Order: sequence, then C-alpha cells, then structure tokens
Amino acid sequence: MNKIGRYTLQQLEEKDLIQILEWRNGDHVKQYMYTDHTITWEEHTRWYEKTKEDSTQKVLLLFYEDKPIGLVSFKQIDEINSHCYWGFYIGDLTAPKGSGTALGILALDYMFKKAGVEKVHAEVIETNVRSYHFHEKLGFAYEGKLIEPIYKNGQYVDVLKMGLIAEKWFQIRGKLVKQLKEGWSS
Repeated sequence: MNKIGRYTLQQLEEKDLIQILEWRNGDHVKQYMYTDHTITWEEHTRWYEKTKEDSTQKVLLLFYEDKPIGLVSFKQIDEINSHCYWGFYIGDLTAPKGSGTALGILALDYMFKKAGVEKVHAEVIETNVRSYHFHEKLGFAYEGKLIEPIYKNGQYVDVLKMGLIAEKWFQIRGKLVKQLKEGWSS
C-alpha cells in the first residue's frame, strides 16, 4: 500500500542533473514543454546555474522513498504581489500511480504554506488535455488563452492560462488527500 508520506520534495542538486537531463529529453516530457529540441549538457548546466542564482525561481525534485521520480519548478516568484508560475512533470515512467497527485499536493502546500504565496499560475499547451484536467482536479480555474505563442510539430499552438488562489487550495486540498489515500487502499 502506498502512502503520501513516502513522497518528499527536495531541492535540486548538481548530483541530480544527469537524471533530469534524461527526463527533459524524453519524449514523454518534451512533447508538452514549450521547446522540444534535444537539450545539450551545456544548455542544461546553464539552466541549472541560472536557477541557483535567481531568487525568483525554485526547483524541487519529487522523491518516492529514496528515488527521484519527478520535478516541479516555480518561476517568477513575486513576493510583493504574492504569486508565481509553476511547471512540473513525472519523469520516471515507473513511478507509482498517484505520483502526479502527490507532487501537486506537496508542491502547492510548499508554495501556499511555506512560501506564503496567494496565487499560482499555470500555462498549459492546448493539446495537453491531460494536464488541463489535472489542473482542474487541483482546483485551478481557466483564466484565458494565449493565441498561438508556441511553435510545435510544424504548427503554432494556443496556451491556456489557469490560476489557483490559496483559499481555493485550502478548500480542495483535504478532498484530494482523502481521494489519494482511498485510491491507495488495498
């Protein structure tokens, strides 16, 4: 039986970079990223150095027990206006069922409880229907559409803007944790 307590978020460290690059270049991840070219080691390490130096970014790894299985990134953390953007993925194709929900719960708890933001923004490529529904499950609301800002697979695609405020998160969080636990019962 799985337990949410087996999942943890930890700060991204240099020792994790090889694993993260493998995930970022995997088709199951990059098909939903804004860019879908093969990321070089040099490009990847520049990204990592930038995240370490930029106080408006936070990158955390999701671990199941002692194994890294996913990543969540918070960008444009604005302490004055109390909001940020997020992105995430489960990189390990063998991650247990429910890992995405566990990542969502832990990551949103981190931002709303520990970091104290009032709103988390999301941008979902329109063709990523699964991510859109996942955001709805977490309590995010549709807020608008960016028309064709991304060029993927030979065409321009729309991006859906979504947002979640802390008050809504705290209303829905308990239900998600309960569903997750019930789904893990034998």
